[in-house]
Amino acid sequence: MVEKLLNLLDGLRAKDHKILDAIHALNVESEGFLTEESEQVERLIVYVLGGNDKHFEYIQDSGVFLDYANKETSRSELISTIRQAIENDWKGPIQTSATFS
Repeated sequence: MVEKLLNLLDGLRAKDHKILDAIHALNVESEGFLTEESEQVERLIVYVLGGNDKHFEYIQDSGVFLDYANKETSRSELISTIRQAIENDWKGPIQTSATFS
């Protein structure tokens, strides 16, 4: 099931890139058209692996789906990272703090 969802995600992103290329050829600026659909598939991938909305929020905030989209992370690394977040019950946005001295 996860492989089918990843295939769907890859297909959505490929179609989105083709649409954006055509729009940019017309000298029109635009964000992605299938961004919302891609995010829903990402959410389904997290659910299928046993996660919930809070896990998805953490995983989304980690940037691992963006790394996957940019081909900086393999499918197996993506799945492993998602499973690790779910197993460790990492939820919500990633907390960052800055210390100034």
